[in-house]
Amino acid sequence: MNYKPPLLIYHPLFMQDTLPEESLDRAGRLELLVEDIPFIQQLLTQAEVREGEIHALRPQSGEAYLSLFHTPRYIQEIKETCENLRNQEYSSLNNTAGTFLVKESYVMACYAVGAAVEAAKHAKQGQKAFAVVRPPGHHAHADKSDGFCIFNNIVIATEYLQRQNEKVLIIDTDLHVGDGTLSYAAENNNVFYYSLGQQQLWPFIHQADSNNTQLEFLPESTTDEKYLQTLKETLIPTIQQFKPDIIAVSAGFDTFAMDYVDYRDVFQGGFCLSHKVYQELWSILDKTLIPYFAVLEGGYNPISVCTGVMTFFDKKR
Repeated sequence: MNYKPPLLIYHPLFMQDTLPEESLDRAGRLELLVEDIPFIQQLLTQAEVREGEIHALRPQSGEAYLSLFHTPRYIQEIKETCENLRNQEYSSLNNTAGTFLVKESYVMACYAVGAAVEAAKHAKQGQKAFAVVRPPGHHAHADKSDGFCIFNNIVIATEYLQRQNEKVLIIDTDLHVGDGTLSYAAENNNVFYYSLGQQQLWPFIHQADSNNTQLEFLPESTTDEKYLQTLKETLIPTIQQFKPDIIAVSAGFDTFAMDYVDYRDVFQGGFCLSHKVYQELWSILDKTLIPYFAVLEGGYNPISVCTGVMTFFDKKR
């Protein structure tokens, strides 16, 4: 098979921002990344661009895929709420703390879904891809939003693959358990959900592992050494036992030390990880020879997001 360079999937819409100041999912999360890869701004006028070893692609809207996971009533609720908002006006859906809707939210969330599905399609064809998106998705359930998440990007991409008879392992590296993704995986025998996050941190889940879910927890302020030890001891056997056709990564970078410094009080915790953890994760996945893709979840300090994404492309800041 001919070598295919890793693909970055991004839409300039993700830099639009009228969210209130109290929201953590503001466009500033991505600003440093865009500065480090300035040519991706060409996606404003071009469908794809290439520069060196990085190939960037602009996705289409994923609105047609929403019903793969979400209920019609919920989809319509989000769409109508956004359409009825005026410019600069925002709404907190279902009184969910910190999760806001603005006029652009529905369209932006649809493109986030489209980016995730596009990444899945390329992984299926043997090209690893990273969908750099806003808003994140792993806390979104079939009929409700939560934790800054509107539509569950990784679940929709996984369901797209599962309907093509692909067996999918979801690896969630976010500091917080992706409870929306967990609820989906628990009902699907051809999907396995693996999460490595912080213990006793919202939305900490006490349930025992099922046949296709595995929740691993580490204490606050965990550093690289302990995290990597746990990753190798628990993830590698899971991959070997489940034998997925494709791996989907919910790539949360709120585990970085910079996020711990900035948001410890907000999150009531955090890890102290460096880029080495994510370099090792991609190395583990490369060695399996199993196709994989990633979708951005958390990570709120721009340095955390930029550093984490660039490790996927084997670049250092």
